[in-house]
Amino acid sequence: MKLNSSFVKRLAGGVALLMLTGLLNLATARAEQPLSKDDVTLLLMGSSPSTKVIQLVEQRGVDFQMNPDLAKRFHDQGASDDLIEALQKAGYKAAAAKASAPAPAAASATGGPASPTAPATATGSAPSPSPEASPTGKPNAPGAPEPPAAEAPRPASTSTAPPASSSEPVLHTRESSASSTTPAAAPSPQPQSPRVASSNEPVLHQPAKQEAPVASAPTSNSPGLKDPSPEEVQHIIQEFATKEKIFREARNNYTYHQINKVQELGNENEVVGTYEQEWDILYDDSGKRVEKVTYAPVNTLKGLIVTKEDIEGFRNIQPFVLTSDELPEYEIKYLGHVKVDEITAFVFSIRPKEIQKNRQYFQGIVWVDDRDLQIVKTEGKQVPQAKVSHGQENLFPRFTTWREQIDGKFWFPTYTMADDTLYFSQGPSVHMKEIVRYTDYKQFKSGSRIISVEAVDKSKDQTTPAATPPKK
Repeated sequence: MKLNSSFVKRLAGGVALLMLTGLLNLATARAEQPLSKDDVTLLLMGSSPSTKVIQLVEQRGVDFQMNPDLAKRFHDQGASDDLIEALQKAGYKAAAAKASAPAPAAASATGGPASPTAPATATGSAPSPSPEASPTGKPNAPGAPEPPAAEAPRPASTSTAPPASSSEPVLHTRESSASSTTPAAAPSPQPQSPRVASSNEPVLHQPAKQEAPVASAPTSNSPGLKDPSPEEVQHIIQEFATKEKIFREARNNYTYHQINKVQELGNENEVVGTYEQEWDILYDDSGKRVEKVTYAPVNTLKGLIVTKEDIEGFRNIQPFVLTSDELPEYEIKYLGHVKVDEITAFVFSIRPKEIQKNRQYFQGIVWVDDRDLQIVKTEGKQVPQAKVSHGQENLFPRFTTWREQIDGKFWFPTYTMADDTLYFSQGPSVHMKEIVRYTDYKQFKSGSRIISVEAVDKSKDQTTPAATPPKK
């Protein structure tokens, strides 16, 4: 998204001066005193450069550990991905130091000091952090015997799904006796359209596995789940990337409907402007794959401009697919084995190794189902966020995409949601929401792999993806 240059800038000079005073006091505090959450918030509210905050974090450490809610809070306050990663590393370091500290020695029966207690040792090295989230802890290796189904059933009551009022989809399970971390044979194909909850969001289904009930938390390895060895991690990466390549080919044989909506929000979270387009992705009479705009009302965004890179994100980045052909372009780190909602998954951080000119990439986290070895959820952002003409910035929101199993075979993207604030260096921040829905998947046999865009009837379409909002 670009900032509309005609959008009025909000000034806060007096507040900035007070913040600067606080920052100077904070920067001159004792170096050995770790930063608290409030310290980081003060630095971010004072628009302190991320490089300066990172330097303070590395020098002084922190007295807390990161979690997804805290990462989102700092991100909303303007923290960069590099700063989030630095905070995660500092949190791991503080936790490791605390874990290795000797326990208090018990007094002997004679009143003399007892032998010192051996320092507590970690069960394994902490996983590599990522800009979004990082599981910690060390479960066991995959392939070890799992609890029998009779001893460790997965009752529905263990679901960590959001409450009914939540707008987020939930990953659910189906009853199954399978418990292997290798993919099971696909069930007989049967149409399975997205199931809609009371909040009108899709509910995702997944064959159940018989691990003991555990909590859902992407920030730490779920108890009872087994951590693969480094060699097994590499095998898992190759396996899911190979399946992603097959999935991409399969998805190219499906028609579907896609709804793209961007909302600009005001100070009270009211909608002040909307961009919307709906597409039919289908085949023409010659078997050529086409993208047809079916609905495009007037673009009423005021502070934002939808760019061609945003449209590229709708097409390829938000429904992210990481195939074996693209593996060399990304740095992939294993983060842990967790339970999310009612399924269990391996978690990986993904970031591009090198940014090529005129290319857009995904950077974030993927959850890979530990039975089917397919991506079931992604969370991150589109990169790079670059400057365009006349020094304007092209920023993208942080998003989450959920997939659902279609026809009992592959996990297809069905819903993407973003609720983020874009911080423009030369203008006001803009709170925005974005929702993308993928519906009506229907298989269509075709060998064509060419994607084109069909022009919209000008009498019906009153906007283009990169059109400047109407002048007021």
